[in-house]
Order: sequence, then structure tokens, then C-alpha cells
Amino acid sequence: MRSFKPQLTLRTRQSNTDSHFLNFIKKAGRFTLLAFFILSTNSCTLFEKPEDPKEQVLKRAIKQKVFYASYENVWRALHQVIRYPIAAENQDTGIIETEYIKSVDGFLPPDMTKAPSPGLRYKLVFTVARGKLNNRDATRVTMDKRIEILRDFFSEPELVPSDGLEEKVTFYRIERELAISEAIRRMNEGVAL
Repeated sequence: MRSFKPQLTLRTRQSNTDSHFLNFIKKAGRFTLLAFFILSTNSCTLFEKPEDPKEQVLKRAIKQKVFYASYENVWRALHQVIRYPIAAENQDTGIIETEYIKSVDGFLPPDMTKAPSPGLRYKLVFTVARGKLNNRDATRVTMDKRIEILRDFFSEPELVPSDGLEEKVTFYRIERELAISEAIRRMNEGVAL
């Protein structure tokens, strides 16, 4: 019997050594995995270039314009310029939102040579705010073009930044509509006198 008992204690010591070694490996593996996760999530932000404040101002300037006209005239001109079906509109809050427009049915730049992707769609959101600037009526129009690419049926749509061309064209058209309505108003006043 004596010879059997030391073997049992030897196995117990060996199994204890194995279990300590396995516990050490598990803890080291968890620590390594945690360190890898932290480094991988923070390493992307280390190499990103911070956006220049001048570029932010330019991006906002492309999306908004101030017109020296009354709120009602700008609202009317905006409705004359929009060529898409309107999904939501509230003149009191100053918001107009179009339905989603397929890229082939929407605005196409004149220099585009190939047809746009059929999975591309966008909608326009206009925000109109009234104000005064140098004791004159001023109305700011902000246009947000939300472009999405639908890759397939199951994936979420990816947002794509706008090139700003449709925004510039829309603001130009609003400005022309306001100039035409002002010319008609002055002509009617001249005839009435």
C-alpha cells in the first residue's frame, strides 16, 4: 500500500502544476486578447487626419444660403424650384422633405458620361429660417442632400457625401425666381401708378 500512495501524491502534484499552468495560459490569453482589442480600436483614431475648420465652413456654405427676401417669397420660390414629390412639409417650422428619388430619375451632372448606379437613391431636406440682417428681411435656406447606396436587400444603406452641385444649382434657381417675382412686382407697381 505504501508504494501506491506516493504515486497518488505525485499525480496530484503534477495535476496541480498542470492546472496552474493552464490557468496562467488562460489569464495571459485573456489579457492578450483585451490588449489587442484596445489597441485595434484606438489605432484607427491615431492616424486619422482631423478635419480642417476651413473645410467645415466650406461644407456648411455649400449647403446653405441667405436670401434678402421675405420668408413667404422664399418659401414660394422654393416650391417653384423643387421638381420632386414632397413627403413632408411644414411652413411653420420651415421644413420641406422630399421622398426618396432614384438616381436615374434625379439630378444628373452635365459631365456625367455613364448612368448612375441603380442602387443609389437620395432625398432632399430643406430648412428655411426667417431673420433680419441690417434691418432687412433675410431668409436662410439650408439644403441637406442625403445620398444612400443600397448594396443588396439585406445590408444597411451606406451614406455617401454630396458633391454640392445640385445644392448650388438649386440656390441659383431660387435666386432667379426671387429676382423674377421682384421684377414682376415692380412692373405691376409701375403700371398701377
